[in-house]
Amino acid sequence: MSSLLWLAAGALTGALLTALVMAWQWRRWQRQHSEQLESRIQSHNLELQIALDELAEKNRLLEQQNMLDTLSGIYNRACFDKRLTSELKRSRREKTTLGLVLVDIDHFKKINDTYGHLIGDAAIQQIAAALAASLKRSSDAVFRYGGEEFALLLPNTELAGCIELAEYVRQTISNTPIQIGSLSLSVTLSAGCYAAVADASTSSNNYIAAADSALYQAKHLGRNRTASASAIVTPLIQESANES
Repeated sequence: MSSLLWLAAGALTGALLTALVMAWQWRRWQRQHSEQLESRIQSHNLELQIALDELAEKNRLLEQQNMLDTLSGIYNRACFDKRLTSELKRSRREKTTLGLVLVDIDHFKKINDTYGHLIGDAAIQQIAAALAASLKRSSDAVFRYGGEEFALLLPNTELAGCIELAEYVRQTISNTPIQIGSLSLSVTLSAGCYAAVADASTSSNNYIAAADSALYQAKHLGRNRTASASAIVTPLIQESANES
């Protein structure tokens, strides 16, 4: 009887030991499996974050490319329209002066007719670069407004500051012929300036019309000069709408 008890006790002990070993192995397997699963999840999350970052960067570059003029390398007209609207809102909100300068290459058609469009394109590129180099503040921006016309948007700039910058660029271009290969091309600019604190009634069209009227005045007076507008000009499109 005693030997049977010992045998039973031994068998029970063996069974308990086996169960303990199996339980330990099971917990060990669970722990290893959990660690592997967590590692795979972390690796997957890291790869997903990298993919999202790369996508965000590609979208940023694409958006930036969509804002640039392909010929001149400066901001395009669509970007100008968006930026002007934004800066007008800031001018209203902060009661700060917003300056706008429209710059036009004088007799540009004659350049194209005389030397060809490739020379005309090169002239646009070099003048765009000169305009961009003239800006000293990160808040200022230059845009290709259309054809041979450019726009300088100058937040927190009074009219005198706009005129000073426009005159600096105009005189620089006038006094320094553009070198395009072996060709030394004399080019002049006309500029129209406007600056004011935007109010509730001020629109983008009003601002553009004021600077454009000053540019027209500069050209009417003989070109190669800077003129300014002291008051907002109502765009013709609005006048026609009001008359009808």
